[in-house]
Amino acid sequence: MDFPEIDAGVVDDQDDDEAGTPEEEPLALPSDFTSVEREELGLSALAVFEHRICMGHAHDLLSAIKLSLNHQGAFLADKKKHARGQKDNTRAQTQVRVAAARTRMLAEVFNYNRDRLLILSGSMTIDGLPAIDMEKDLKSRNWQKPREQGDSRHEPSWIWTVTPPWSSAGDTAAWQSEGELDRVQWFRARAEVARINEEVNKLHAEFKRTHQGFKSMASAWEALLTCTDLSDGARAYACKKVAMYNTLGEK
Repeated sequence: MDFPEIDAGVVDDQDDDEAGTPEEEPLALPSDFTSVEREELGLSALAVFEHRICMGHAHDLLSAIKLSLNHQGAFLADKKKHARGQKDNTRAQTQVRVAAARTRMLAEVFNYNRDRLLILSGSMTIDGLPAIDMEKDLKSRNWQKPREQGDSRHEPSWIWTVTPPWSSAGDTAAWQSEGELDRVQWFRARAEVARINEEVNKLHAEFKRTHQGFKSMASAWEALLTCTDLSDGARAYACKKVAMYNTLGEK
């Protein structure tokens, strides 16, 4: 068979330029097809694996969202406590804004991943994994802040109580309990009260020892007044010291 001769000096790269590179070639996933198309193309088994991966990714994203919300709350609390002046406030506000943007980005990725799960499961809802409401669900709780009157009326978002399906029954029951988060905060508040009481007791003991020290010094100078060989100047100085330490001890 005779093939047409091609000039070795002529290289046509037009097709290669239009085709692009292998790295840029889009790869379809089972979730890119309908259930009927997956059956026809033999992608049902791959769809099961993609569903498992997306489910694990969803709970990883929830953990990242909760961590980002805690960072956001910490940055905001640090701004209120330490930021002084326009420069510090601008820097602190930038940290808060970046953390909030990251939280929203993670929430958007979660909702996209959830849409993939809906396609793979062929249903309209997923038990325990509703879509994240950008306005209502992305609110952090300050665990370091003691409970105040009216806090019981503020229900936490579902993202704080959801547990992965592979969790143990005990963990699931504990975290899905409405009072679990409140108990965590209560124990932290009790620990804070214990630390404050300890500081108060230390301060009280220091005041008591200081009072006893002044009284002991006053008694020591009074003992010198019993000496018969003191000069008038030394006796006057000792009386002055006794009066001074008695006055300090009474304060």
